[in-house]
Amino acid sequence: MRTHLNLIIFAKAPQLGIVKRRLAKDIGHIKATFWYKFQVANLIKRLNRKLPVRKYLFITPKNSKRFFKYYAKGNWRIKYQSKGRLGERMADAMSRVGNGPCILIGSDIPDVKYEYIRLAFKELGKSKVIFGPSNDGGYWLIGVAGGQKLPKMKDVRWSTQYALTDTIRCFNHPKQIGYVQTMNDIDNGDDFNELYSGRSSG
Repeated sequence: MRTHLNLIIFAKAPQLGIVKRRLAKDIGHIKATFWYKFQVANLIKRLNRKLPVRKYLFITPKNSKRFFKYYAKGNWRIKYQSKGRLGERMADAMSRVGNGPCILIGSDIPDVKYEYIRLAFKELGKSKVIFGPSNDGGYWLIGVAGGQKLPKMKDVRWSTQYALTDTIRCFNHPKQIGYVQTMNDIDNGDDFNELYSGRSSG
């Protein structure tokens, strides 16, 4: 049976007071929500090109499919996230897309490019598990090779500087873990200001 490369984006609908709450404490809920909406829409558009992969949007909450359908052109398959903690939802999503190599990314990291996804799948040809670290100790990408399953990662301290190291401990084969591009997460006002000050000066 043929296996496929699978790409998952985890995304929330851009609802006021629900998304980017840590960022909203510094720049306000309206600005944070509009930034997230812009970011999600542009990420989907950048990856709308004909990638040789099966593309999935795993979304929440349950009534948000209309928003994502507007932007998700090019054979995106839209599914709802399950309940539970983040690690459990990620493991469930990967289990629902088949046995081929699978990469899951978040929706709020700026400047994720097609090339990074292509290189991540290439890295999965050498490693059983891969991570794309973020600058704050977390990660923007996780991937598993074909036939590998993601543990539920119940003991991970999410949204902390320990998220990546805690996740790595959940795997039994640390020597077969690979890494791809490190990206900057936008979690607070300093991150936000640094992102746009860098662009204006460049």
